[in-house]
Amino acid sequence: MRAFSFIAASIIALGVAGCSSIDCNIEGRVMCHYAIQDAEGGQVSLAYPMSITFHRVAMDNDTVYINKMSNVVSFDLPMSYDAETDEIAMTLHLTETDSVTDVLRITKSNTAQFESVDCAPRYHHQIQDVSSTHNFTETVSITNPKVSNDASVTNLHIRLRNSDSQPVDDAR
Repeated sequence: MRAFSFIAASIIALGVAGCSSIDCNIEGRVMCHYAIQDAEGGQVSLAYPMSITFHRVAMDNDTVYINKMSNVVSFDLPMSYDAETDEIAMTLHLTETDSVTDVLRITKSNTAQFESVDCAPRYHHQIQDVSSTHNFTETVSITNPKVSNDASVTNLHIRLRNSDSQPVDDAR
């Protein structure tokens, strides 16, 4: 009976040790990095609080991702795993009751990145095209089309009309 207890305890210990050896990358999330610029391409911050909403056409719903963030210079957003186009609404809150919205449409391809069957799915993306309405944005340009877990890379530049931005204070 004692030998059976020892064998059972050994199997459990090996099972726990085996589970802890799975090395899923949890720190390197795949995010698309957006940078705000003035009409000439200089770094600026938004003059008004901004909200970001994802339009999930396939699911017929919207998801608020950022709610009234102030002094926006840049921001990171996840991309959908399998949709070919992501639609993002950026809203500037001019006053308590007044706002203006631009919609970005990002066309992309998606590539699954396999780490382990025990890890969450991860997808890298290749941005193919971007378009937007022009209520407060002048242009949106692709600076690096590969969206991966490299947080040092800016993927899209959003150039604003001058009245919607303010110079960035280098002391921040």
